[in-house]
Amino acid sequence: MGNSSHFTLTFRVQAESEHEAEQIAHHIRTEQTVEMPLPSVPKSAKHSIAELLSVQPSVGKNLWTVLISFPTSVVADDITQLINVLFGNISLLPGIKIVDADDNLFSRFCQGPSFGMDGIRNLLGKRNGALSCTALKPIGLTENEFAERAYSFSKAGIDIIKDDHGLTNQKEATFKRRVAACVEAIRKGEQHSGKKTLYFPNITSNPLKVEEKFREAIEMGADGVLLSPQLTGLETLCSLAKLQLAPIMAHPAFSGSYVIHETHGFTPEFYYGKLWRALGADCIIYPNAGGRFTFSLDTCIALNQQMHSDFCNFKSSLPSPAGGINLDSIPGLLNRYGTDIAYLVGGSLYNHKDGIEKATAEFIKLLEGNIE
Repeated sequence: MGNSSHFTLTFRVQAESEHEAEQIAHHIRTEQTVEMPLPSVPKSAKHSIAELLSVQPSVGKNLWTVLISFPTSVVADDITQLINVLFGNISLLPGIKIVDADDNLFSRFCQGPSFGMDGIRNLLGKRNGALSCTALKPIGLTENEFAERAYSFSKAGIDIIKDDHGLTNQKEATFKRRVAACVEAIRKGEQHSGKKTLYFPNITSNPLKVEEKFREAIEMGADGVLLSPQLTGLETLCSLAKLQLAPIMAHPAFSGSYVIHETHGFTPEFYYGKLWRALGADCIIYPNAGGRFTFSLDTCIALNQQMHSDFCNFKSSLPSPAGGINLDSIPGLLNRYGTDIAYLVGGSLYNHKDGIEKATAEFIKLLEGNIE
């Protein structure tokens, strides 16, 4: 694998023969470095050319595993350039999927989560057990209506409340009014539950304004923030994590085209579980199997394992499966995923016949295994 001067990327390419796979591999190693025909590369720049290490048959028809060694110098000290080398020009080519990268590539440029799963647990005062999470929605409510919902969730003892990813600065509930109202309501709810509830407002916005919103949210009493890194730019996530202000929950909005295709983009476990974790996501939301999105159970399990794995001495990220989780599916998910998870349930709580508060109490009992 890689060393301090080089790093290895592992690709899965689609090709009808080994010869074609090798041609694609050579295209990758030049396109992602010198970006010109090899005979035209000046002698003084040849050290920048990536080296093809191997091409081997992969699992699946017409799929090949390709290992390419890149000189670390092509990345320099720039995280955005790192991302460009991972999937820059080749993102425009079909049949190329990134499977893995050397750990040393990330340890040089990234610090990982500032708080991580254990930091979030410390804020909650909850060292063990699955965590309950929900989202404030829908767009169009006033800040007082959001606050009423936040109060009901908090009063019932939910662990984490996040803004829906579409809540920004709508006129019905501007960012400042919404955060202030929800913080006040959640603290009031805590007095009834006797438990801590964390609130993560959405700060996804113009990258030049995101840090300001982060600081505003924490000053108003929020416990962390929600960010969609694919919308703000991935390096924004890293920059915010380095501030060490509060945990960052990363939302996958706008990233789907990178991870849902079988033969193109990134594997979800690499993209979310490794790259986003390295960039500093303390909690990572991903589409749960069996919901309204298309991730398989095996993919979700691999994602969870990657977020908890030994990786560059980075803190573990807290996995948060979401997207159509019903209360009646919780026992099965606990058996599959375990308890180092924040289970994000939205619609099933809002649709409950007995209202939000009783639905949340049932949700918590299910996570604790105390439901009759």
